[in-house]
Amino acid sequence: MSHSGSSSPQSRWKQVEALLGTKLPELPDASDTSPLTDTSWVDDYVQQMLKKTMPVSGILSGLKGNKAEIFETHHYVIVKFKLPQPANPIVRARADRVSIEDSPLVKKQNIKLPCLVVPRLSKASYKNGILQIKMRKRKINQTAYDIYVRYL
Repeated sequence: MSHSGSSSPQSRWKQVEALLGTKLPELPDASDTSPLTDTSWVDDYVQQMLKKTMPVSGILSGLKGNKAEIFETHHYVIVKFKLPQPANPIVRARADRVSIEDSPLVKKQNIKLPCLVVPRLSKASYKNGILQIKMRKRKINQTAYDIYVRYL
């Protein structure tokens, strides 16, 4: 930010709001020291901003309001999904997402995965109304390759 123009705390606060594109909590008066001693408003504000900007981790909407839970281990991504009993789910996996379709509901749910997986190594099991899909994470190739530079 530039320091040109008015440099009062209020004007700088407005500049920060314009930069962030959101309304910030009101700037306290110079005589009011309670925001300096009671900082709980900062935690509330940060939590509010995180909820706005970050996707809900681990929970996505599913078939008829059900929720899919996504867990990551060192080597696997595990998706758990509650289906009504009896169910005959059709599960398809891609490198970046998994789709679940239950024939009687004729509704398909696509779930974006947090990282790339190897679809052909995926396994699914269904027990007591819970569909669990276990997918191996794709290894990232750490090998560096020389790239030919063409001189023009």
